[in-house]
Amino acid sequence: MSTPSIQNNPLIGIWKLISATAIHADGTVTPDVYGTHPVGHLHYTSDGHMMVMFSKSERSPLSQEVQSPLSRELQSLPVEELAQAFTTFNAYAGTYTLSGNTVTHQIEIASIPNRVGTALVRTFTLSENRITLVTPPVLSNGVETVFELVWERI
Repeated sequence: MSTPSIQNNPLIGIWKLISATAIHADGTVTPDVYGTHPVGHLHYTSDGHMMVMFSKSERSPLSQEVQSPLSRELQSLPVEELAQAFTTFNAYAGTYTLSGNTVTHQIEIASIPNRVGTALVRTFTLSENRITLVTPPVLSNGVETVFELVWERI
């Protein structure tokens, strides 16, 4: 693997999420796994850093105003509301390396704590101003599934 450089790195820039699709081992496809209009940003820098965050488009607001994630207001919300907010949002950041059409994200901070210190491998294809990132198969709800996220350059 190599450190990305600005000369030969097609990933550098800011991308917005267009779609997220689940492709199951039995051949079934779940389109819009993150809603019909998911929201997200993916950033790749020329010095090898990356950040991604995305959420479902249909997220319920919290039942009370919360000024900060460190405030007591957030801690006093019902567990069900907090769980819903957590499970409809994903974010992580760290560094990345390229090897052919594979990008590996080395996770330094993540909304899912278990991902910190791990590497997430994605294959990618480019088509004009869009990039498609595909995960390796993972077990999702007991079924082996590949997730395909399409991003458009901003």
